[in-house]
Amino acid sequence: MAFDFDRHIERSNTHSLKWDLYRDRDIIPMWVADMDFAAPPVVLEALKSRINHGILGYTLPPRPLNEAVVERCQALYNWTIQPEWIVWLPGLVGGLNLVC
Repeated sequence: MAFDFDRHIERSNTHSLKWDLYRDRDIIPMWVADMDFAAPPVVLEALKSRINHGILGYTLPPRPLNEAVVERCQALYNWTIQPEWIVWLPGLVGGLNLVC
């Protein structure tokens, strides 16, 4: 499925920490977790489906996700890993702290 990642969405004055914090300064904020493009329709549909379920909370990753990571690592990098080696973390910053 093709998606237009080049469509510009103006984020100024939308309470965007990324853009409003540095307004009128010669800084280009390159934050990892704050995107400047709309989420693809398939992602929005998945989120709507989860919201419509009505129960929000902490979940475990589904088994097929670990299997997909194992297969992808083998196919792309010739890495043979076991599903139980995979540790899912809630975010990048926590992961970087853990690595340090």
